[in-house]
Amino acid sequence: MTLENNDEVQKPLISEEEKDIFLDTTDDYSIDALRRERRRRIFSKLASLARPAHAYRLGKRFAYCFVPQILRTRIWNDAASKPKFFPTSYLNGLRGITSVKVFTFHYTFAFSDFGFAPWGVNSGHRYILELPIIRYFYSGFTAHVFFGIAGYLTTLRLFQLIDKHDQASQSKVLQTVSGAVFRRGFRLYLPVFIITLITTTYIHFGFYEVNRPLLMDRGTLFPGVWNEPKPEMLPTIYEQFRFWLHEMFDLTNLLEHGSVYPWHDQHLWSILAEMQGSLHLYAILVATALCRRPVRLIVMIVMIYVYFLWNCWQIWVYILGAVVAQIDLLLTEREEDKKNSLALEKLPPSPPRSPTREEKPSGTFSRYRPSNPLTYSTGYSVLRVFGFLVAFYLLSYPIDGARDNAPGYMTLNSFIPEWMERKDKFYPNFGTALLILLLARSDPNNSIWRSILNSDLAQYLGKISFGLYLTHGPVLHAFGYMIPHKVWHAMGTEGIETTNLPWITAILIGWSISLVCCLCVADVWNREVESRCVKVVKKLEEFCFAPKK
Repeated sequence: MTLENNDEVQKPLISEEEKDIFLDTTDDYSIDALRRERRRRIFSKLASLARPAHAYRLGKRFAYCFVPQILRTRIWNDAASKPKFFPTSYLNGLRGITSVKVFTFHYTFAFSDFGFAPWGVNSGHRYILELPIIRYFYSGFTAHVFFGIAGYLTTLRLFQLIDKHDQASQSKVLQTVSGAVFRRGFRLYLPVFIITLITTTYIHFGFYEVNRPLLMDRGTLFPGVWNEPKPEMLPTIYEQFRFWLHEMFDLTNLLEHGSVYPWHDQHLWSILAEMQGSLHLYAILVATALCRRPVRLIVMIVMIYVYFLWNCWQIWVYILGAVVAQIDLLLTEREEDKKNSLALEKLPPSPPRSPTREEKPSGTFSRYRPSNPLTYSTGYSVLRVFGFLVAFYLLSYPIDGARDNAPGYMTLNSFIPEWMERKDKFYPNFGTALLILLLARSDPNNSIWRSILNSDLAQYLGKISFGLYLTHGPVLHAFGYMIPHKVWHAMGTEGIETTNLPWITAILIGWSISLVCCLCVADVWNREVESRCVKVVKKLEEFCFAPKK
C-alpha cells in the first residue's frame, strides 16, 4: 500500500453522503414516493457494494483496522494522538511494565517451576536469577500490584473532594462514585465477554485441535507447573455457547468466596476479584465520606484487618492502596503548610525606616538556613533506596515460599498465620503498598523511577495493558507455547540430551516472538475493541443517568 492511497484506506466504511439513505428528507414527495425512492437508493447502494472495485476498497479499509499502530506510523505516517500526561501517569507506566511481567511469567511457567520454587530450596534452584528482588522482575504472581494501583487511583481524587466538606464537593463525590460504580462492571466485563466468545468460537471450529495433544503432554514437552485446563470442542455450537455462558455467569458471581478460574482462560480469575475489590472499597468510601480524615484512616486500617481475617486478600490490598492515597495526601498537605509557614516567617515586618548597620542584628536569618543540605539529601536518598529494596524483597516472595521454607524468608514465614489460605499474598500485599507510597513521594523532576515509568514505551505498554492481559492467554495457547518446540526441532536438538544453552535459546526465541505477537494483538484490541466498549459504556451512562439541573 502506497502513501497515495492512505487517505482512501482510512476513510470510514460509511461516508456522510451514504448515511443520507437512512435519513428523512424535506422534499414534498408523498409517503409512498419517499419509500420507493429510499428503496431504490438502498438497492442501488447494495449493487455498488457488489462491484469488485468497491469490494476491494472496502476490504482494504477493513484490513487496515488490524494493522498495529507502529506500522501505521512508520509506513503510512498515521501517527497516534499524543497521550495526556497526569500527575499519576507513572502508575500507568508501572501497570504497563507489570503486564509484560505477567506475560513472561505465564509463558515461562509452562517450561519450568522457577517462578514458583524459591532460591536454594534444592540443588536445581541455585541460579542468580532466582534470588530475591531479581526474581520479581520476571516471575511470580503480580495481581496484587494491579489491585493496589486501582485502590490508590480510585480514592486519590475522591479524598481531595471529600476533604473539602462543602456542598458542591459532596455533590461531586456522589456523582463520581455513582458514575464509577455504574461503569466499572461494563468496562471490566464487556471486553472479557468478547474475547472469551472469540475463544469459544475458535475452539468449536476445531482450530485448537491441532496442538491439543501436544499441549496436554505436560510430562515431556511442558515439564513446568503449567496445569491450565483446555476447553473441549463440543458437538454442537449450542452446547459450546451454553458452556461459555455458564462460565461467564460464574465469573460474575460477586458473592463467590475465592477465585473463579474459567476454562476458556484461567488468567481471567482476577476480573471477578477486581470487581469485588472495587465494590467493597466504594462501600467503605461512602460510609466514611463525612468522617474526619483520622477517623476515615482508622476505619480503613480496621477493615484491612477484618478482610484479612476473612481471607479476602484481593480486597484488603485494594484498601491498602486507598490508605496509601490518604497518607500521600496528608504528607503533601503537611509539606505545603510547612512551605507556606516558612515563607511567611522569612518575611520580616516592614519597619518605619531602614535600620543602620549598627542597629541591624547579626545572624537574623541564620535559623532559616539549612544546617547541612548535602547530609539531609544523602540520608533521605539512602532511606529511599533501602525502602525500594524492602518493597521489592517483599514483592519477590516465592509462590511456594511458605510450603518449601524459602531461604531468606523463613523468619518472615513465622509471622504468617497458619489459617491464611494464600500465604504467598501476605508480604507481597505490603510490598505493593510500600512501592506505591515510595513512587508517590518521589520527586517528579529528579526521580529515576518516575522517568522510567513516564517514558513513551512504558506509557504505551500501560495504554494496551488491559488488552495484553486479555489476549495473551489465547495467543499463547493458539501457537505461542509451541514456538520453542519448533525452534528445538529446527536446531536438531528435540528429544536429545543437551546442555542448557539450546533450551534457553529456544525459550528466549519463543518468548520474543510470542511477546511481539501479543503486543500487536493487544494494540489492535485496544483500538478496535476496548475503545469502542468505552464509547458504548459512555453512551449507556448518558442514556441512563438523569440530566443535571
